[in-house]
Amino acid sequence: MQIHIVFVEPQFTGNIGFLARTMANFGFKNLILVNPPELDEDAYRFSKHARYIIENAEILNNFEELRRSLDYLVATSGVSTKSPKKFKRIALTPREFAQKVWNFSGNIGIVFGRENYGLYNEEIEKCDSLITIPTSEEYPIMNITHAAAIILYEIFMEKREEEGMPLAEEFELNLLNERFSELLGLINFPDHKRKNTEVMFRRIIGRAMLTKWEYHSMMGVMKRIIYAIQAKDDY
Repeated sequence: MQIHIVFVEPQFTGNIGFLARTMANFGFKNLILVNPPELDEDAYRFSKHARYIIENAEILNNFEELRRSLDYLVATSGVSTKSPKKFKRIALTPREFAQKVWNFSGNIGIVFGRENYGLYNEEIEKCDSLITIPTSEEYPIMNITHAAAIILYEIFMEKREEEGMPLAEEFELNLLNERFSELLGLINFPDHKRKNTEVMFRRIIGRAMLTKWEYHSMMGVMKRIIYAIQAKDDY
């Protein structure tokens, strides 16, 4: 498994340096910058002995390129998602995520957003899971490098030597969600409840971080249920 740290549209090059330094503290080397400013001396100066991380960073033009380049994306946000009117998934804490991540293989990206705004809602929805750090409600938003340090520390402490199982990919999760929507239609689930139920299912799948084996098992069960309902209707 390869974990990539992603910084989307950073505003200040010094923060790129601080992030690289934080990554080096916990043994992470793969940095991806999405539409960054031109890297200047501040980026390298603030990275201290982690200059090599910036020199080897991958530069992408936009979020769509990021989505295509990695198998599994994990968004980060300081916004609570307990309300069903918020994002399409309930967030994991850094510790909950760390306890799961080393069980899998593939290329995983932990995505940090802009210093002034974070990730846009549509970017979070394109990710497969979501991490939020529990903080005071009076001031929940953290500096990116402080947030990165907490998340990377938890992952570092849970590190395992065993090779993990591959995670279900984005297109597979989308197929699973589509199959669930099809099932709701077949059982005449009430229209006024359908959207929230689909959102709830996406949240469950996002928190579960399904392996490919789990995905195929769930798809098999859903297909059998759908075929059984269709056969009964035909009869």
